Amino acid sequence: MTAADYEKGLLVQAAWRLARSNDVNELQAILATVRNWVIQRGLVHAGLYHFRTYSEAVANMLAVYPLRAMPPIDAPALIDPREGLLAVVDGVYDCSRADITASHAYPGGARYFGKASEAGSKSWFDLEVLQNQGAHSLIGTFGSQQFYT
Repeated sequence: MTAADYEKGLLVQAAWRLARSNDVNELQAILATVRNWVIQRGLVHAGLYHFRTYSEAVANMLAVYPLRAMPPIDAPALIDPREGLLAVVDGVYDCSRADITASHAYPGGARYFGKASEAGSKSWFDLEVLQNQGAHSLIGTFGSQQFYT
């Protein structure tokens, strides 16, 4: 196993645990969001903090976001040969797969995600993102969560 294989395994685990549904779009959006904390995209991310490795980004996200249990090994959203996490993680890791959260309006994609229904909860997500919409624009909803800049 290589260091890249190890990080891809951590990335898959994190995407699953951070998701609140088994929707493949939500899972892929979380993969992309983690990548956006590691890979700088020129001027789009200029001046923003980035982690040195996927391992560091995953550890940070697992420490602050709500988590769910690991999937069974035969979960369709994990093993689907076209859009399951195991099928798409290589392309996310090496940046050959497009960022599902990026668009012409938001070329840097998402850096935060959560449920808008947490507004008023006083969680870090509420305080940092939901109550700070001037700095964190809503990109869209993927699965059961909203994704923000």
